[in-house]
Amino acid sequence: MKQEDTVPVSIVALRADAYSPDRTAVIISLTTKFSTAERKFTVPLACLHDLIVDLQRLNAESEASTTEPASEPTVTPIVAD
Repeated sequence: MKQEDTVPVSIVALRADAYSPDRTAVIISLTTKFSTAERKFTVPLACLHDLIVDLQRLNAESEASTTEPASEPTVTPIVAD
C-alpha cells in the first residue's frame, strides 16, 4: 500500500500537556476513535509553526473556492433628451 493510499486515523482528543524540559518541543497527548488508550508524543515547536501555516493555507484555499467571482457591474445607458 502506497503512503497516499493509507487511511487516516481518527483523533477524538488532542491536548497540549507540557513543554519539554529544554522548551524546544511540546508534549501532546491524543486519543484515537477506536482506542481508549492515550498516547503521548513530543512535537518540536517548528512542526507546530508549520502546522499553523498549513492550516492558514487550507483556510485561504477553502475561502477562495467558496467565494464566487465578482460579476461584471451593470451599466445603465444614459438616454439623451
